[in-house]
Amino acid sequence: MAAKDRRRAERYPTASIPVQLSDVNGELIDLSLSGAAVIHRSPVKAGAAATLVFPSYGGIYIPCEVLRSIVQVRRNDKGSEYVFRSAISFLPLAPEQEQPLREFLGIQIARLEELRAAEAAAAAE
Repeated sequence: MAAKDRRRAERYPTASIPVQLSDVNGELIDLSLSGAAVIHRSPVKAGAAATLVFPSYGGIYIPCEVLRSIVQVRRNDKGSEYVFRSAISFLPLAPEQEQPLREFLGIQIARLEELRAAEAAAAAE
């Protein structure tokens, strides 16, 4: 089964959004209603329970599980560095926690869809 077939929700690439994966600082690089991908510099163990924290958005805390974490080389104008890319799946929430999370994710995904549409329109010109 292809990776895309396993996903429960469409993923949206994000601009680098600062997050924490439990106590590890990272950058959110894609987001869906069911999970996300995070780039970070410290290792995390696949299968581990974690919490994804959005500190700049009022401290939203999302319980999750690390599905996999692999080492990648990231190249930029300063050279190359080794980073970890972790795929995470959001865990079920209590009903009173789920609605604010869905609202937050909905806002983020709507912004990403607007950016995607604007980029497509600019490319078509």
